[in-house]
Amino acid sequence: MSRCFDHLGNEYAALTKMAEAYGLEKCVLKTRLARGWDLRSALTMSPQGRRSGECSDHLGNRYPDLKSMANAYGINYKTFRNRLSRGWDLRQALTMPIRPCPIDACYDHLGNEYPSRRALAEAYGIDEYILKNRLRSGMSLEDALSQPNLHAMKDHLGKIYPSRKAMLAAYGISRSTFAERIDSGCSLKDALTAKPGTFGREVRDYRGKAFPTLAAMLEAYKVPKSTYLFRKRNGWTEKECLLGRKKKKSRPSKSEIIESKKRLKSAENKAFHHLELTEDPNT
Repeated sequence: MSRCFDHLGNEYAALTKMAEAYGLEKCVLKTRLARGWDLRSALTMSPQGRRSGECSDHLGNRYPDLKSMANAYGINYKTFRNRLSRGWDLRQALTMPIRPCPIDACYDHLGNEYPSRRALAEAYGIDEYILKNRLRSGMSLEDALSQPNLHAMKDHLGKIYPSRKAMLAAYGISRSTFAERIDSGCSLKDALTAKPGTFGREVRDYRGKAFPTLAAMLEAYKVPKSTYLFRKRNGWTEKECLLGRKKKKSRPSKSEIIESKKRLKSAENKAFHHLELTEDPNT
């Protein structure tokens, strides 16, 4: 049998004997030690005071549950749990003083305060919607904030925005206007900075006639912009986009063909009968 010693240096012939000396069952003592308890706590804490939620603070002090630990540090239990759910480490969650702040204020994993979740997302260069979805999926706050944003956009000045929507909002242009400018070959600077209604590239119709802008050409042909772009996307030629396609004559149905033949035959019969009446019998 292997001998063992307690925290006071007393020697025992076996772990079972040491557990009995402290009024514990061997399985209880082994479980506590397996969970990382120090020998003194494992031997001296009574089984009646033991709870399934036993925990330790950042200094190694043990508590029967999280609520007892929060009370020991003088912090509201709900506040403590909220801090942990936001990704705070245990030391900050227990020791950071509670400061008056707006109702919608939030903190990052380092304890820095932000007036809103949008401000927090912008500070880390990600979209608020992306941050919300990451947290909903179970990602920790630190990972949700630190992982790269695949939707980030950089303007011509090198400034990074969390999304294209945020970049366009900063420049005050719509998504459709931006897309039209990029599709027409504009640079990113022109697509973002040109004033609405004043920017345009010279375009030519199917005959080669030049117009200062696409809007001017469409106005001359009386074609709505949405119609023109729809035709373009569907592979119509420039002439068809501006003038439209001629409707193909539908093939007559079988009944229409029969009816047409009947009318033709009736007309021939009438003409022949008229000819017989007017014909001179002596010729």
